[in-house]
Amino acid sequence: MGAMIQLLLGIFLAFLVLPSEGGVLKKTIRHKRQSGLNVTFPEENQPVVFNHVYNIKLPVGSQCSVDLESASGEKDLALPLEPSESIQEHTVNGENQIVFTHRINIPRRACGCAAAPDVRELLSRLEELELVVSSLREQCSMGTGCCLQSAEGRLDTRPFCSGRGNFSTEGCGCVCEPGWKGPNCSEPECPGNCNLRGQCLEGQCICDEGFTGEDCSQLACPSDCNDQGKCVDGVCICFEGYAGADCSQEVCPVPCSEEHGRCIDGRCVCQEGFAGDDCKEPLCLNNCYNRGRCVENECVCEEGFTGEDCSELVCPNDCFDRGRCLNGTCYCEEGFTGEDCGTLTCPNDCHQQGRCEEGQCVCDEGFAGADCSEKRCPADCHNRGRCLNGQCECDDGFTGADCGELKCPNDCSGHGHCVNGQCVCDEGYTGDDCSQLRCPNDCHSRGRCIEGKCVCEPGFQGYDCSDMSCPNDCHQHGRCVNGMCVCDDNYIGEDCRDRRCPRDCSNRGRCVDGQCLCEDGFTGLDCAELSCPSDCHGQGRCVNGQCVCHEGFMGQDCKERRCPGDCHGQGRCEDGQCVCHEGFTGIDCGQRSCPNDCSNLGQCISGRCICNAGYTGDDCSQVSPPKDLIVTEVTEETVNLAWDNEMRVTEYLVVYTPTHANGLEMQFRVPGDQTSTIIRELEPGVEYFIRVFAILENKKSIPVSARVATYLPAPEGLKFKSIKETSVEVEWDPLDIAFETWEIIFRNMNKEDEGEITKSLRRPETSYQQTGLAPGQEYEISLHIVKNNTRGPGLKRVTTTREYSP
Repeated sequence: MGAMIQLLLGIFLAFLVLPSEGGVLKKTIRHKRQSGLNVTFPEENQPVVFNHVYNIKLPVGSQCSVDLESASGEKDLALPLEPSESIQEHTVNGENQIVFTHRINIPRRACGCAAAPDVRELLSRLEELELVVSSLREQCSMGTGCCLQSAEGRLDTRPFCSGRGNFSTEGCGCVCEPGWKGPNCSEPECPGNCNLRGQCLEGQCICDEGFTGEDCSQLACPSDCNDQGKCVDGVCICFEGYAGADCSQEVCPVPCSEEHGRCIDGRCVCQEGFAGDDCKEPLCLNNCYNRGRCVENECVCEEGFTGEDCSELVCPNDCFDRGRCLNGTCYCEEGFTGEDCGTLTCPNDCHQQGRCEEGQCVCDEGFAGADCSEKRCPADCHNRGRCLNGQCECDDGFTGADCGELKCPNDCSGHGHCVNGQCVCDEGYTGDDCSQLRCPNDCHSRGRCIEGKCVCEPGFQGYDCSDMSCPNDCHQHGRCVNGMCVCDDNYIGEDCRDRRCPRDCSNRGRCVDGQCLCEDGFTGLDCAELSCPSDCHGQGRCVNGQCVCHEGFMGQDCKERRCPGDCHGQGRCEDGQCVCHEGFTGIDCGQRSCPNDCSNLGQCISGRCICNAGYTGDDCSQVSPPKDLIVTEVTEETVNLAWDNEMRVTEYLVVYTPTHANGLEMQFRVPGDQTSTIIRELEPGVEYFIRVFAILENKKSIPVSARVATYLPAPEGLKFKSIKETSVEVEWDPLDIAFETWEIIFRNMNKEDEGEITKSLRRPETSYQQTGLAPGQEYEISLHIVKNNTRGPGLKRVTTTREYSP
């Protein structure tokens, strides 16, 4: 009976869990019933209730599940039916529930199960089993199997065991088809029953932890290898690029150095101080700021960068170690400037009045001083005055903007100009200081000039005393000609005091009112004179047959034009112009000429050249030479020179030549504003002939000269090599200069006379032993070099010879 209970319970439970959709219950329920039955058709989702009582006949050994007949007329199945005059067919929606409240009677022999009270109790309680039993009607609906005929009333349902198995009367349950299980074969079966390593839910294995596979037969891998590997026997075989027990770790392409990095997400994350794909490369500070290469943990910076981490810009030429380099910019120390501190600065930046060259100011024209702060005077005032704020205050005796001119007395009184200290007076003035008015033609030296007027000596007259005076001025009755009165007509006498015809007209004419009317061919006051040719051309007077020409005319007939001043007898007159004799010049040959026209380098004044500054000579053709050449200092290889020159020159040429045979002449130039120099790199102990020329505008003066010999050096390193009773041996250092001999002198300091021994040695020698000395005597040894018969300064040492041992 227990098996039956299980069967019915299983059938009941199976139907309890079946949904009310189509596929479990067919939508059409047909039942043959008498009309008028109490059947309720509720709204959708409400139960449809049938109240019936069924008797079930279960033949023993029947292979059908349950045979259900309703009012079949069989004895074992009795169903009181109400009148069946009418049969109704009811259509029930699949969403409605069907509730049978009918009583079910099952024989006690069914399926060979013993009768038991618990079955009756179960069946009486479970009137809903009508649903289960009705589901078996389908097997009998066609009259097959154990069902002989169709029931008059039937319920079409889905086959029992869910159509996936057969009901076994022996086991009182469903025998399911492969792949299904459960009381009514409604549950999908899991493969291999999940090998007892999981739960089967709806045909699929839910594996226990540690197992996997369709049937949980395989060992599971952690996190299913994260889909980054293959699980083999519970162990992840990771795909390339992954690692770890669950293949969750990305593998680094190059293995990371275990000491210096870790592999994270397929990339080496290096420890501080290391870099590279494998973290094996020592890292430089700040990665050299990408301005260099990291070599053995040190930055090798690219050009233009420096510093431990290449963070600093390189300064040009490292600032020449004359400043600090900050971010590529040199901050120079005091005294230096420029982008690389390579330029020496000048004091006060030369006050912007010069340019700075190697730390020294080269001043602009007009400025001087170490920092060009002083205004410079023209030509430095020629050393003849003081420069105050750019203007020369000249010493006495000098003048000019540059004190280059000799001063003239009283500044020529404003009536002339000063040339080299001498006044060249303006026209009309004379005297050392041009303070005196000048007389015409200097009164021809026949009188005194007082305030510009000639006071003639007795016997002379005229504005320039050029005429001889006549007695009593001819009483105004005649003309004075060369000191003699030429009396007017009707006057006679030495001074023309008498009125008459001269000499009674010499019987060559008639005297009328004191005047002679001369006959033809005669003329003159007394007709004593022959008449002149062509009547002197109206350009002169005829005197005694000779023409006395008017001013400006000359010749026998006064036809020729006269030269000014008659060329002063210092030239010949040609067509009114003087052709002066040598040594004279001027329109009237009244001026003395200068040699060679002063070479155009001076002014000719009274026949003497007044030369321009810097020139000299009768014709100014020579450059003023330097004066007073002196030697201020002499050493072994140098000679210091100084000289004077008051004149301005362009430069000086210094020429020096050894006086020995085949001496090579050498020269160099000195700026014109210097009057001293040093001759260097001379040969010791050699006499030189030195000349200094002044040069002005490419002209050279005569030289000043001097002879001087350079000093010979003193020997060096004189020391004693051995000292004995009668001998002393000395040695010394060689000298790297040209000379002729060594001279060594041994002088007995205890003897005043005849105590000196002199020895000459050839140049290569650097030691000497003197024998024949007196024992126990003090000797002074002096060593000299000799060149050109000149002995140089000595190097002295004193020693005492040994005493004889007793």
